[in-house]
Amino acid sequence: MKQYDSSNKEPLHKSAIFHYMIILLIIATLVVSILTWVNVNESKKSSGEQITGRAVDVVDANDFLGKLTAHDETKAYAGVSPLNIVQVDSDNIANLQAQISDLDQSYLGDFIVQYDAGAIVIYDYNKDVIKGTISQQPGQAQLPADFFAKINPHPELAGLEAEQPIGGQLDGASLNTLKQQFPEVYANAKVGDYLLRYETRLVIYDYNADAIVNAVNLG
Repeated sequence: MKQYDSSNKEPLHKSAIFHYMIILLIIATLVVSILTWVNVNESKKSSGEQITGRAVDVVDANDFLGKLTAHDETKAYAGVSPLNIVQVDSDNIANLQAQISDLDQSYLGDFIVQYDAGAIVIYDYNKDVIKGTISQQPGQAQLPADFFAKINPHPELAGLEAEQPIGGQLDGASLNTLKQQFPEVYANAKVGDYLLRYETRLVIYDYNADAIVNAVNLG
């Protein structure tokens, strides 16, 4: 990982990597009850990056992601590292069926791939077929009806009114982790606040009080 010299570099919370870390933490918290995850072993190409699973003993991650993102449905994720990958097997299918409708025995051996923007893709690697997509990105239907009417007039949102942010409500586990990682950013945040990532700004919003808790520009 690139090292930052605090004497001549911008603060970490303004760096490009900062917002990726935030979204990873939030999405992981939002969907942790959905999937029983398996690890994706990430290493340099020279060390032989691999994905392991039951139906496919060893899968080259570069080949896997290259084929997956070659499809029209997933082209937008080319070059984006997934948050998690799980392979459907006889041990976890019952749990997955309780969370994902229409998931039956025909999906055994397929991979469920979750991206940091909240999209979940069900992929048959052996046949190179995308069998379905599930959107986990928070949208207006999952927010209070007047959410954007309340937040957009705040000066911190100037110029961002037309954007659909990525994020969700903070729960205790995610907030504790974020406060440990970035105490200066989340010092005044509390459980129930909304963490919203726009293209150029990270916003923490208290909907009940209609107050911007913090807004951080993303460099």
